[in-house]
Amino acid sequence: MAIFDTMTLVTLYCVLNQIRGVVYLMLDFSRLRLEDASKVRPFLRDTYSRTCDYVFGSIMIWRDMWPLEFAVYDDKVLFLRVEDTKDQVGYMLPMGLGLEQALSILDTFHPGQKQFYYVAQAELETLQSRYGKVDAQKQRSAYDYLYDAFSIAALKGRKLHGQRNHRNYFERTWAYHFEEITSTNVKDVRGFIESTAESKSSVFFLEGHRKTLEVLDNLDIYEFVTLALYAEGKVVGCTFGTLVGDTLFVTIEQANRGYRGAYPKLASEFASTHLDAGILFVNREDDLGNESLRESKLAWKTIEIIEKFSVTVE
Repeated sequence: MAIFDTMTLVTLYCVLNQIRGVVYLMLDFSRLRLEDASKVRPFLRDTYSRTCDYVFGSIMIWRDMWPLEFAVYDDKVLFLRVEDTKDQVGYMLPMGLGLEQALSILDTFHPGQKQFYYVAQAELETLQSRYGKVDAQKQRSAYDYLYDAFSIAALKGRKLHGQRNHRNYFERTWAYHFEEITSTNVKDVRGFIESTAESKSSVFFLEGHRKTLEVLDNLDIYEFVTLALYAEGKVVGCTFGTLVGDTLFVTIEQANRGYRGAYPKLASEFASTHLDAGILFVNREDDLGNESLRESKLAWKTIEIIEKFSVTVE
């Protein structure tokens, strides 16, 4: 009896059913929930082009803002299917086995035209090479902001003198200290986060606020690296991030602007804390199309703005 590998059997199955005039989509997609963390996390130990879209914490926090479904094939490939703001459904790039092999599996299940979201330049070139005819549209609101980790940690140089001056003011003005966020101080941090709820009303802020409270209730699931900034004995800022390779991804950052310099003090300390872990870059993620947030991220003097595309392939 001939022995076929799993991929060959799947291909034969789909071909036979196409001959019969029936297409069976065998990938079993489900809405991503917090309790699915153990299923998807193993595939998210790396990213494409240092983009935040393939970082566990970022995916989980925004899983409801842009409805997200997942499917795992043969314990080897993670497929994510996302609905954008125009109610169009497309795939994120599959994770596992290498991009080319993972795309081969996806093509077997979903032949013909399909949409990919959050594709950086290097992966766009892979799609162009594989499919030939592609239509790539820039997703400006999804661009990531990448920084030199040592520059963020030290706030040195002319380009960052404004942030450095604010940080120095904070240091001169208040008695402060930092703490990792754990069960012993999570109540303090929650009180600070809840105090920010009335300051803004955008749909993005409110969803981020809701999910930040979820993070505080599930520190063990999210596994963020964390930092809380105290001034005069109370929390005035906190941040949550993920270390992936040589990059620190900053997913959540909140500070009380009534304490001038709290933001740069928090950001520089967070980067400095992880230099010994080998980070070279800090990714402060995207701006969600918010102009004031965009200006703030640009003020930190990026070394790269990572462009991303939505891509239709034939």
